[in-house]
Amino acid sequence: MPRIVGSERFIGREIPATHLFLLVVVAVSLVGFMLVAPGNWTSDLPALMGTVVIILVLLGFALNRVNPMGWKRIFKKNEYRQQLEGKHRVLEALKELDASYLVLCCFTFELLHIEFLIFGPTGIFVVGTTHARDPLEVENGILMAGSHSLHRKTGSLWRICHLLNLVIQKGYKEEFMPKPILITTHSEAASLEEFDSIAIRSPGELVQVIQAATDEPVPQELVRGMGNYVRERYLR
Repeated sequence: MPRIVGSERFIGREIPATHLFLLVVVAVSLVGFMLVAPGNWTSDLPALMGTVVIILVLLGFALNRVNPMGWKRIFKKNEYRQQLEGKHRVLEALKELDASYLVLCCFTFELLHIEFLIFGPTGIFVVGTTHARDPLEVENGILMAGSHSLHRKTGSLWRICHLLNLVIQKGYKEEFMPKPILITTHSEAASLEEFDSIAIRSPGELVQVIQAATDEPVPQELVRGMGNYVRERYLR
């Protein structure tokens, strides 16, 4: 079985509490300002409320980037449950890898949320998931699941790959592009095999893709070093 780090983060207990704590801090700061402000604070109320709204919007944006599932656990429980089930299917599939692989789960890499990042003798793999049940198809150059666009998901996978490649170039003075994989968590077999050089598979097909031999040589020292670096810096 591979080394798996961060799988407990799927439970998501800490994130909603953090959200609420930050919201309470903003509310207490607002009340404190009103109590200590000289004169009639009601005249400054519109400007004050505008500032608070901007702060809350920025806070919500940042927290959503850090953990997209956090809010869904509160406001979209059914969707949250489906995503959680799908991620556990992927995690169970990844357990079939051997001990030469390192699997990092559910963390933020420079404001980009990563679901699964795998390092091993066959390369580096960025794995994202979709719990859409509709067949996948391409419309006007965009990957669709029924009427639902997966443009943000596919774009995010490639942004993560390119950012990792930039970090590798800076640290190792060579270029090595990770491979993106999109998993359709609620299907036995993906209706498409590839889109925009992103491999599309079901959970049961994931390990086979990762273990497949590559035509390009894989720098083993780079892969191991990069895996240890990301684990120590972003999942401690």
